[in-house]
Amino acid sequence: MVYEPYYTIDFSVAACNFEILINDIPVLTMEAEGQISSNVPINYAIYNSGEQFVKATIKPLAGQESLHPEASLRLNVRLFDVANNEFKHIKDFQETAVPKVEENQKIPSLTNSSEFIAEIPYSLTKWTDGENLKDVENFKEKLIKAYNELADLLNNEKYSEFAEKIKVREKNMSTSMYLSKSESNARINSLIDDAKNGFQVMPFPQDTILNFYGYGKLVTFKKLNGEPAFYLYNKETKEELMIDQMFYMPKGKTEFEII
Repeated sequence: MVYEPYYTIDFSVAACNFEILINDIPVLTMEAEGQISSNVPINYAIYNSGEQFVKATIKPLAGQESLHPEASLRLNVRLFDVANNEFKHIKDFQETAVPKVEENQKIPSLTNSSEFIAEIPYSLTKWTDGENLKDVENFKEKLIKAYNELADLLNNEKYSEFAEKIKVREKNMSTSMYLSKSESNARINSLIDDAKNGFQVMPFPQDTILNFYGYGKLVTFKKLNGEPAFYLYNKETKEELMIDQMFYMPKGKTEFEII
């Protein structure tokens, strides 16, 4: 029996922009001009035991209209048991890959989907309990208002209120990743410390677009390259700090919340 199941995606990607979704939740979005291999945890996107859905999409590199002949993406889900501070490998699920692009093909994107069975011992606040956003009147204006409120809290140094705004997301993250209370607090404190030390909220970039996830129940603003549109910038160090937040509207409510 796995006491603390810890699921990751092991991937190898080259010459493309790509996005990997678990249950329509983005777990990885980035551009790979060369070849990159790594793995990322995905527990926070698993909200129920049973069948989980994986979707991987590759798109052309920035400035290109079709996929590069060397574009590729391979991935597989791996299961570990992290109980007792160990990291014990349990099993690998079947590897999947996006189809290879032929030299003379002009293809704007490719997608591959797969499934795996997961068993989890935790319970999360579920975005699936939210409203279908296309049924919500003036949802875009309400979303912009939610972003502005978040920015105002950081700009006005209201850090405890900012922590309150993201508490559901952080609880979901700490629960699914089996973090201690001190480890969970450290995540929030690290972000607040950055905000205290010269990082300022920046206006949305011109290439900001609206992205829906969670089968239409989650929404966020992103840049065209997949990076969060909400970010902080330190003028002295020239560093950027991306803050990737997902918003949903709980059933019966009329305002967005972070999850």
